[in-house]
Amino acid sequence: MRKGVLKDPEIADLFYKDDPEELFIGLHEIGHGSFGAVYFATNAHTSEVVAIKKMSYSGKQTHEKWQDILKEVKFLRQLKHPNTIEYKGCYLKEHTAWLVMEYCLGSASDLLEVHKKPLQEVEIAAITHGALHGLA
Repeated sequence: MRKGVLKDPEIADLFYKDDPEELFIGLHEIGHGSFGAVYFATNAHTSEVVAIKKMSYSGKQTHEKWQDILKEVKFLRQLKHPNTIEYKGCYLKEHTAWLVMEYCLGSASDLLEVHKKPLQEVEIAAITHGALHGLA
């Protein structure tokens, strides 16, 4: 991140000013990847359960990491559909972006694992239909 980049109002408006460590409690890791880690947490003010993806933008390739965060935040802010996970906002703390999303209990692949049998054609069609509507 370039020095003073949050002074740009267009970029500053992408992020909430609150301290995420005070706002979100009970964090525990539920997944991770090359981007960072995903945590289950609770909003201390609303008691809403959320998922938080923490993405560091320090160290090697800081500029590229920051650009990736900006791109993702701008994209997520545009998603407003019942068939997509709701974006709640993004916070910055100590060179880490906290991307806060609606917490989703499970996925289509989790259904397959639990039921231990292939999905019926009508079930595949329903999942595909919902996913495509979310992308539209």
